[in-house]
Amino acid sequence: MSEVTTQDIDDELERAQTLKDIAEEFVDIADGINNAERIRLEEERGIDIDSSRWVPLDDIPLGEEVLRVKDDTPGLESAIQTLENLAEGKIPAADIIEKFQEAMEDLETVEGTLQDVGAEEVIKASQAPYENDFDDEQDDGEYSEEQDN
Repeated sequence: MSEVTTQDIDDELERAQTLKDIAEEFVDIADGINNAERIRLEEERGIDIDSSRWVPLDDIPLGEEVLRVKDDTPGLESAIQTLENLAEGKIPAADIIEKFQEAMEDLETVEGTLQDVGAEEVIKASQAPYENDFDDEQDDGEYSEEQDN
């Protein structure tokens, strides 16, 4: 890459913000799923929260995935800061290409991790309507029929 344009910087800054939003939403959703599963397993196994026995990470559905995303967060924050500095002209001209490429590498790492852990699929699944909605409508219909008899 011989030249970095302001459009390149703006595009990558937008991409970085999108990746950050996806990472944050994934962690929030996955933490909720993991906490619910941890509580269920603790109750099932009779583990007292105050005891030294904990639910192993392997037993938590998205435990390792959350750790991977959280481990990449500092690189993502660094890339965003670098891109913002580039956009504001705070980086010397001689360092622009190098700093831009470093930010791109950090973004590629984060993007790869988010794809590996299925972040977008987890987010989409959490936003999907519950399958039980149809069953509830059937229940209402059955209830009405019972009342009519």
